[in-house]
Amino acid sequence: MDEFHLRGSPAELGTGFAAQVAASDRSLADVAPESLDPSRPVREFARECEPHVREHAPGVLDELDAIAAEAGVEREAVRAVALAADADPSCSLVGVPGEHAEGGSALFARNHDFYPSFRRYSKLYRTDPTDRLASVGCAHGFAGRLDGVNEAGLAAGFAGVPTEEYEPGVMWPLAVRTVLDTCGTVAEAVDYLESVPHARNVNVLVADADGDVAVVEASPGAVETRRPDHGDSLLVATNQFDSARMRAHQSVERTPADCPRYCAVEAWAADREGAVGAADLRRLVGDPEAGVAWSLDGAEDDPRSTIWSWVVDTGADSASLARDSPAEAPYESVAVPGRETGR
Repeated sequence: MDEFHLRGSPAELGTGFAAQVAASDRSLADVAPESLDPSRPVREFARECEPHVREHAPGVLDELDAIAAEAGVEREAVRAVALAADADPSCSLVGVPGEHAEGGSALFARNHDFYPSFRRYSKLYRTDPTDRLASVGCAHGFAGRLDGVNEAGLAAGFAGVPTEEYEPGVMWPLAVRTVLDTCGTVAEAVDYLESVPHARNVNVLVADADGDVAVVEASPGAVETRRPDHGDSLLVATNQFDSARMRAHQSVERTPADCPRYCAVEAWAADREGAVGAADLRRLVGDPEAGVAWSLDGAEDDPRSTIWSWVVDTGADSASLARDSPAEAPYESVAVPGRETGR
């Protein structure tokens, strides 16, 4: 997994990213998960998304344009990689409210389940943007984040939901990035995610150091926020909406009961007693026998597997990251930028 350390204004973040790619003797195309020669429909869709991104993810277009300028690549192509990203990852999200967690701060876990061939595009970003919150998180593409935790102790991550609804708006990596850049609490993140025009279906889990957790179920046509019912020890989200109203926006008929990973987490919660710790979550989401993590089996048809995994105690100065499937790679301690300095 490549690492990028970025600091400064949006333009400086973009220039720094492209310069670090060049310093590794690679081109931007080598680290781009999407074509840098996008089709006409992709270009048109990205252009339609631009005003929404300019309003709801400020600074992202400047960052992307700086990447293009530094790398000597067409600006529109770089924008399309971030604005029109299209994928359907099969990810798992688990949030434990502070009242059920050992330290009183919420716990967050996310397995990124996708094609093993995309491991070559996996990136760990440590970002310290000017006048915004520092964070650490992962992504395949440019500017966006698929998950992460910021210096305020807010963790965020997404799981895809099948859809045939695409509307000009903000794609989920840019929404997650903006949450990490600008929100310090679940309440702030929910307010943002409920207000942004979403380009496609997504579940976003947010958890904070005050012990709050929520899942925002979003589509271009509707948004609904889900919180733990009274007494629930956790929230789980996979690749369908829980809300019957939101399931009307799915392209497949699927409920939580149809997802083995979702059922495995709920069964685990029902069988245990006492407070949950980060080590408990690492065992749950990192154990293929529990039915949550997927191994890298190397089959020729490139099946989906877990290609990285996070477990975050939102009150701690570091988080746990497995840089491949946790079935095969150990969790490592990753410092949360801004927290290790006491800023």
